Amino acid sequence: MKLELSRRDLFLAGGGAVAGIALSPVPWKLLDDLSIWTQQPPTPTPRPAGPLAFRFTSCALCPASCGLKARCFGAQPVGFAAVPGHPASDGGLCPLGLTAHHLAKHPLRATHPERVSGGKRERIDRADAVAALSAALAACGREKRTFAVVDGRPGRTLSRTYRALAAATGGLYVTPPAAGAALSLETLAKRFDGGALALGVDFSKARRVVSFGTPVLTDAGTPGLLARLRAESRRRPAAERIEVIQVEATRGRSAALADRYIPIAPGTEAAFALGLAHVLLDEKLADAAFLDARTTGLADFAALAARFAPALVEQKTGAQAGVVTALARDLATNRPALVLGGDPAAAPLSGEAEAAIAALNLLLGAPFAALPVRGDAPRATDGDAKLAAATSLDALPDGSVGLLLLDATVAEGLVPWARLERALASDALVVSLSPFRAGLGEKATLLIPGPAPLEESIELDGPVDAPFATFAFAPALLSPPKNLVPGEEILREATAAAGLSLPAPAPGSRADALLAARRGRLFDPAAATFVATGDVADTNALGELFARGACWVDDATPEPKGRFALLRDGEAARLLEAALGAPSSVPALPASLPREALSAAPPSLLLTKLTRETALFTPPAAAATTAARA
Repeated sequence: MKLELSRRDLFLAGGGAVAGIALSPVPWKLLDDLSIWTQQPPTPTPRPAGPLAFRFTSCALCPASCGLKARCFGAQPVGFAAVPGHPASDGGLCPLGLTAHHLAKHPLRATHPERVSGGKRERIDRADAVAALSAALAACGREKRTFAVVDGRPGRTLSRTYRALAAATGGLYVTPPAAGAALSLETLAKRFDGGALALGVDFSKARRVVSFGTPVLTDAGTPGLLARLRAESRRRPAAERIEVIQVEATRGRSAALADRYIPIAPGTEAAFALGLAHVLLDEKLADAAFLDARTTGLADFAALAARFAPALVEQKTGAQAGVVTALARDLATNRPALVLGGDPAAAPLSGEAEAAIAALNLLLGAPFAALPVRGDAPRATDGDAKLAAATSLDALPDGSVGLLLLDATVAEGLVPWARLERALASDALVVSLSPFRAGLGEKATLLIPGPAPLEESIELDGPVDAPFATFAFAPALLSPPKNLVPGEEILREATAAAGLSLPAPAPGSRADALLAARRGRLFDPAAATFVATGDVADTNALGELFARGACWVDDATPEPKGRFALLRDGEAARLLEAALGAPSSVPALPASLPREALSAAPPSLLLTKLTRETALFTPPAAAATTAARA
């Protein structure tokens, strides 16, 4: 058959092809790609020079102190991964840690001292920074103005310098308040009459975890630990599985991931906890052996809990009475069970709510099982140095502080600027040692920047709510800028210029203390093995281990003798009043990255883009509860 094409057919085919190309995405995609390509530099960013290698350190962005495995080209890290089996993080790592190497080049990074003058921020030289700080220190002594230093990581060698400076000026050494699960543990430990007590959380020993606001599946504790343990437990029989129950007024990420979410009216946590206690005691489901051997005040607490029948709890909290009863029975059936309070994403729970949560843990027999005793990492003695004792933010009277010094580790999520600002005198000088013009560093009138994360070796005590104490000298992976003068050096120069003296730093003393104690083991991340501290030859050998990213982990601590008070003096009346009070309001919470509130450094630009320009991280939403009555 002969194919005949007329001129009309050619015109129709040509027109159809042009229309098809115009209506397809191909030309527009090419135009878009061309516009992007023309905005890029003529040559791509070169790969860092040097052979591929892996190095180990620990993340210092938040108290979790996760192990880091850095993928490096030469000396430049280009990516991070978690370290399996690491004693502090157990293979966990959050988004902040994954991008820690971005922060040295952050646009808010400061490498020179800066001063706010006339409402404008200006760069100053080292001599001007020393003079300004020296004059403020001298004025504290001459004019009887209060000096206060806030330290986000107490216990370091630098912390000793801060304490000495506070003592020399008659000032205050302030540490952040406990938050989240640590606040619940602190409340419970203060009820022990057998001496000072520190408790941790061992999620691996729990079958039920009830959280009154602490984001146990996202932000709290070791990143992702409870989520991994829960996932692993689902391979076991139903009776051995871990379940997480989130009880709070806002539906955040942790509540969305929990096995059960129980919305309650805000501010009614104490009433809900007492309702659970009522069912446990009324139906004789509490741990009678633990209560008899380890607690006092059972009769008074039982009388208080008897007033909170599930029907009343439903009126106060909005949670149905059947839900309260079923949860109490479930906790009693599936022990070990533990209850945690606190809420780092919003306001912390009241002291009365934490008291009711502490009593619940005692009814369930959690202390010394899922809440084990933990020790502290050994540290050098203070010797004859005169050092100020740690105090709380509440010790800062309003309008009294003439010089406020903020360490680089102070996170605004734990030490709110509104509280600090209330303590400042009208002409106070606020000095920050942060390497960033962000967070509390942005509030400083004198910014003396120090090294960015990964630019200096740093002492890292692990999280205070971990079941075992850990410690690491996290080695630096990056070199700080050549012209950067560490903030501690400027602080010492200013102190000397003001006529004050500080004790000299004692390098190696922490390592000596670890060896002298002969406790615990050291985890070598490169070999993934442990070595007993007693088998380490000397301080040099210990230093080599820490330089390779090693982490020390403590031995188990034996149970002390003593009893817990279910109620303290006068507490029953306060608890009753708080539990019968009206619900409070829920603050509007912005979207944030996991653990952002606990970090003093700003997130990298990549993470900021994900938070603000996508729906990947959504803000917590107020829970829809039934109307609660006052």
